[in-house]
Amino acid sequence: MLANVKSRTTKRHTHIPIGRVARLAFQIEAMRSGCCLAAQRLMRHEPLDEAELEDCARLDESLARAHRMLKAAVRDIMLARIHRGSRKSRSR
Repeated sequence: MLANVKSRTTKRHTHIPIGRVARLAFQIEAMRSGCCLAAQRLMRHEPLDEAELEDCARLDESLARAHRMLKAAVRDIMLARIHRGSRKSRSR
């Protein structure tokens, strides 16, 4: 005996996590602030631990690159959505 199987309707557009990605960009910014704070604390120590300071700088640079990439991707996606939306409203 076959059970009643309901088929799902497929949505036209998949929901992508723009909000979560934007939140992640803000968290990356907070991590960069943490790197700066750690670097400031390291600068106050005598003798200066240059290796630790260099590590802070490298982490900050990596986070800055990731931050720029995420912000650019979110911006591009949002602009594309706006463009698609305005194109749809013009064709109606």
